[in-house]
Amino acid sequence: MGLIGQYMMINDQTFGSLVNIENDDLIEIIEELSEDEENEVYDIDKLWDGLHFFLTGISACQPIAGNKLSEAIVGVKVFNNAEDADFIAYTMTEDLHGIVEALINVDVENLRLNFDLSKFRKSKIYPNIWRDNEKESLIDELMQAYKNILNFYTRALERKAHVVISIY
Repeated sequence: MGLIGQYMMINDQTFGSLVNIENDDLIEIIEELSEDEENEVYDIDKLWDGLHFFLTGISACQPIAGNKLSEAIVGVKVFNNAEDADFIAYTMTEDLHGIVEALINVDVENLRLNFDLSKFRKSKIYPNIWRDNEKESLIDELMQAYKNILNFYTRALERKAHVVISIY
């Protein structure tokens, strides 16, 4: 199956209820919340590491503290109760403006022009799909994921929501 990334908007009350929950329960609750129509969800599937690398030049396994593009993919803070095998992080409402601004200011044409699959392979970016014969479809997928994440964070900012990021 593999590691799937999901972004979910939640309100203050829901966020407050997640802070002190044990890891196994946290995963179960997040999965339940993602099925609630009140919580908008963006499922990036397996492209989370590829999009992080596309935007920052570094794997999501090495988050860049204070880098808004990195934070867009892996969140600002990791839940203290999350175990190593499960990555569950969050971004508070007050951090969304900087993330949206950073995403808006991405020079997507420059990223497209400098797209080099050999760098993805050399850095062992998850998943192992970075083949030269699929370059055009991969760049299209990453560009769509970029647009989707920008739209998601823009809506989260408008709604004054918090965002929970889960990768497992």
